[in-house]
Parts: sequence; structure tokens; C-alpha cells
Amino acid sequence: MAQSNTRADLREELRGAAVEPLLPIEKKLIGWSLTIGLVLLVGLALLNHFAPVAF
Repeated sequence: MAQSNTRADLREELRGAAVEPLLPIEKKLIGWSLTIGLVLLVGLALLNHFAPVAF
């Protein structure tokens, strides 16, 4: 019962919270993270294509 009340309180707090825009540095970090992830994914796909591992 206490857990349900806590969740309801948390929901009310989140509804009342102001929306904060992302800072420029946060946008850069998100962009860099996505770019690095995509480059590594493509690199691994190319590595698998040209040098497949046989079991």
C-alpha cells in the first residue's frame, strides 16, 4: 500500500516539474556518442564481412 502511494506522489511531482531544454554540451555529447556507436557498428560489420570467424 505504501509503495502505491509513493508512486502516485512521484507521478504528481513529475507532472509539476518544469521542462528543461538540453544544454549545448549535452547535445554535443549525444551527437558524439551516436556517431561513435554508428562508426563502430559499421566497422564491425565490415570486419565481419571481410574476415568472418569460422567455428
